[in-house]
Amino acid sequence: MGTCGSSGPALWLAALLALSGSAGAQFEADIAVAPYEARYSIYRNGKLTGKMEVELQRRGQRWVIRSSGSGTHGLARLLGARDYEEVRGRVLDGRFRPERYRRHTLVAGLDDVWTVGFDWEERRVTITHNDNDPLILDMIGDSLDPLSLKLEMRQRLAAQNSDLHFQMVEDDEIDEQNFRLLPAERLETSLGCLLTLPVEKIRHNSPRYTRAWHAPQLGFIEVRMEHGKTGGNHLEMRITELSVDGQEVAPRPGCAALQQEPGSP
Repeated sequence: MGTCGSSGPALWLAALLALSGSAGAQFEADIAVAPYEARYSIYRNGKLTGKMEVELQRRGQRWVIRSSGSGTHGLARLLGARDYEEVRGRVLDGRFRPERYRRHTLVAGLDDVWTVGFDWEERRVTITHNDNDPLILDMIGDSLDPLSLKLEMRQRLAAQNSDLHFQMVEDDEIDEQNFRLLPAERLETSLGCLLTLPVEKIRHNSPRYTRAWHAPQLGFIEVRMEHGKTGGNHLEMRITELSVDGQEVAPRPGCAALQQEPGSP
């Protein structure tokens, strides 16, 4: 997969919206906070290993995202792997403001809990890991946690904003995360053939890779994600079910069927 040039992001987004037809009318400023529930299957080196459920709720200007994963096959099941994430926040002046993030991981009976508190008035971030003393950091830009970063990513893609540079809170620091758009791609999924916009994390001199495929017709929700190391393990998440505003998304025709239709793009 190649990378886009300086004018690439706007061109790819414009092409995707045009091919999406009337679905483009959905892309309002707050599309990324439309309530939804998504289920994913997790694969490790091509073998099914677990499942993930993601839910976004919204009440007025407040929102909450929950993510729950578990090992269902192989070693992940034997180790009783569980992972739960939650972030609560609000929308202020059209921007996402996370207020409290929490992640709880359980593997082989060992608990790991990590929390982040965001104080936007004082512009400080408080990080707590298990029973360790809290670490307080000054905010850098619009600092985000892993879940709200994904929310902001969708928002920028929907707004055709080519700035894919973020400040994300890590274990003990705030680290700049940079991404780039890749060429549009049709993807075969459990929801049918979807036109997607792949986004890749930029890493320099590293064999590791992270990519996510966003579907414009589904509000730029991630329908596939992959992470791994060249020559090493490869992890992949594939969407299996999706409901938006309480309405189940029906599967579309497969890519092979679309290719057979006269005049299909």
